[in-house]
Amino acid sequence: MLYEMETLTKEMETAPKEMETVLKEGNKGEKDEIKYKKQLFEKRMDIEYCTSLFGSDAQDGIEVINIETGKPYENVADIKKSKAMSKADTIVVLLKTQKHLHISMKSKTGAKPSIINHTPRSANAFQNDYLKDELCHLDMLAKEYIDKRKEGIIGEDIEIGKLQSFNNTEIKNSLIKLLVYFTFKGTGSKKTANECNSILIINRNGLPSFILCDTEEEKESYIHSIIEKSVISFRNKGMPKKTTDECMPWVYVNDKGVDCGSIHIRLAHH
Repeated sequence: MLYEMETLTKEMETAPKEMETVLKEGNKGEKDEIKYKKQLFEKRMDIEYCTSLFGSDAQDGIEVINIETGKPYENVADIKKSKAMSKADTIVVLLKTQKHLHISMKSKTGAKPSIINHTPRSANAFQNDYLKDELCHLDMLAKEYIDKRKEGIIGEDIEIGKLQSFNNTEIKNSLIKLLVYFTFKGTGSKKTANECNSILIINRNGLPSFILCDTEEEKESYIHSIIEKSVISFRNKGMPKKTTDECMPWVYVNDKGVDCGSIHIRLAHH
């Protein structure tokens, strides 16, 4: 069976209620990352725990590796949040097989976890060989989003599957490639040295679920399973100080005259 975590410490008791809610949700993903990394470390030789999460290859226990040093953690107090440029939040070694699991942790206990975090069209990621050929199809999706925002048909957030563009095979395939890149391979700036090959979901009930995504097919299969209900928006956050021509195909100008052209995609809670 899966193990439940203890209740998170109550925080921000003296802050105004509205600000407290925003800050709690914004920080909960980071807090859960640290909390569950600590649990992995503390339960590393609990065989029932390890095998329930990672399967029979974990029957000799696990080691939890510090990404920054490449060495196993020796003290739970040393466990911190991973660096922003790393797609893997932690590395778990299955002692029986010595297989390294480079794990991205996604918490659903607070706000919807981000897959793509406020990235404009001008970002380096869209100029590299992996994604540059997908821009023409992503532009088509952005145009539908912008047109429907202008017409008042949709608000800022919309499930991807509710856009007509999702039914276009070429656009859908470009979206899948986009999400594979940002989930497993890199950031808006560049491909990371610490790609991930697995996902640990912390579900709303506090139970973790592990998904191995070793191969490209497994990565695409995972994205297929989440893409339709994932939530897309184009926002001002992350935009360059001056909106460039490269940015424009994704830019929706809101009622305050602000350019909103940074793509933001979040994982649904269900």
